[in-house]
Amino acid sequence: MHAADLSARPSGNDRPSRSRFTADAVLVGLALALSAIATADTLNPRWSWIEHMASHFVHGRAGWLIPCAAVGFALSTALLILLVVRSGRAPGTSGVPAVASATPARGGRLGLGLLGVWAAGMLIVGIFPADPPGQWDRPPSTAGLVHGLGGLTAFVALPVAAALLTRAWRRDVRWRPVAQALTVALVVALATFAVFVVTWVDVIGGPSLSVGAQHTVVGLTERVMMWAYCGWLAVVAVGLRRMPAAPRIGSGG
Repeated sequence: MHAADLSARPSGNDRPSRSRFTADAVLVGLALALSAIATADTLNPRWSWIEHMASHFVHGRAGWLIPCAAVGFALSTALLILLVVRSGRAPGTSGVPAVASATPARGGRLGLGLLGVWAAGMLIVGIFPADPPGQWDRPPSTAGLVHGLGGLTAFVALPVAAALLTRAWRRDVRWRPVAQALTVALVVALATFAVFVVTWVDVIGGPSLSVGAQHTVVGLTERVMMWAYCGWLAVVAVGLRRMPAAPRIGSGG
């Protein structure tokens, strides 16, 4: 019976292969989402991607690319969360997550939850379209309001999650190969978020931070921030891809 149980379990080599495949799917999903935004920018030259946030391009040519990008961010992050949970799951212990290895502190668990908030916010952004560009001084529509709240929540949740998780994972020896990259990516994400907030608040109060012919640069700062966010998520995916499978407990004899 013991031999039959062992034969029914996935082999030790299958699990790392599945983890690498999932990590690759995360990386591809993030790249496709960023490419979708860049494509929408290119196809709508009448709107400046420096001035206008990406979500507004849903009203332009190939506008469907924008919700696809948002959903892509959400699904990629959901896969990443699944991969993190699996990386901290000790086989042979009734599927109970080994929280000490994946998220070694309460802050780490909170960070993982906030990563889920980011994913949920991006999903909301994809479902509810933004209002057309150039309407900052008008009351938002219901869909535009929900979109804005979802996006703002996501934009705040990701850097906080990154800070908590980076701090937790740096104490885990399995994350050592990418610990420095995680820290660098975190600093860049926090810096770009801070710059975005300044330009976003400026637009809400009436654009004053103009650069040349551009009345505002909030579109540029948002895109740079999204690239930075995806950079941190990509480092996490690479770290999980390289991470060895947790040893099996009680698999011998």
